[in-house]
Amino acid sequence: MNSKNPRELNGDGAGVARLRRRFLPAWALMAVAATVLGGCQLLPVATADATRFFVLTGPTASGLSVAHTGGRLQIGLRAVEMPAYLRSTKSMVVRDGANEIRYQDYARWAEPLEAGVLRILKEQLLASPVVRGVDAHPMRGDVARDYDVSVRIIRCEGAAGSDDVARFSASYEIVAADGSGKVLASRTFSAPETAWNGKDFGALATLLSEGVTALGGQIAGDLAK
Repeated sequence: MNSKNPRELNGDGAGVARLRRRFLPAWALMAVAATVLGGCQLLPVATADATRFFVLTGPTASGLSVAHTGGRLQIGLRAVEMPAYLRSTKSMVVRDGANEIRYQDYARWAEPLEAGVLRILKEQLLASPVVRGVDAHPMRGDVARDYDVSVRIIRCEGAAGSDDVARFSASYEIVAADGSGKVLASRTFSAPETAWNGKDFGALATLLSEGVTALGGQIAGDLAK
């Protein structure tokens, strides 16, 4: 029987060394996998979304007057015009000083802000005893209107400083819808600045809602004159 020395089969042992170098990384990977499976967690733990969503809210049904079917005026309520810095985001806004705007990533409007303003204004106008109906944007165009109301928001935000306050202001115009261009009223409205704690954005939404409601009341008052 012809027997050869293993050294003669593998040269000087270089082949065995090469095999060891080739397979050693695989064994290392297996060891790492065992460690991970044994309890080392490499992926981050999921956290709950801290974002909160708010809406503008007008008076409750009991706080509004009963609908007036005997009103004499049919009103057109045009799209609410917003400043670009409010129109381009759903984040609630806090103004710091005259020029700095802070967008609140975790406090957001649940609907476009102009849609919320339009909704409350329509509710306030419908509650007026002189208003028969309101055709709000997008207007149908097949209903004869007495007046068209245009609203432009100037401020709808919190304000930071020595005293944190809610600020709401807007300008509006009431024009005859018969094509004559007659202006019934053209005014700027500013709600009283009301203190808030700078942190409770639910409270800020409530204060801004009150500002929009007061604006609707003033417009309804002009229509009644």
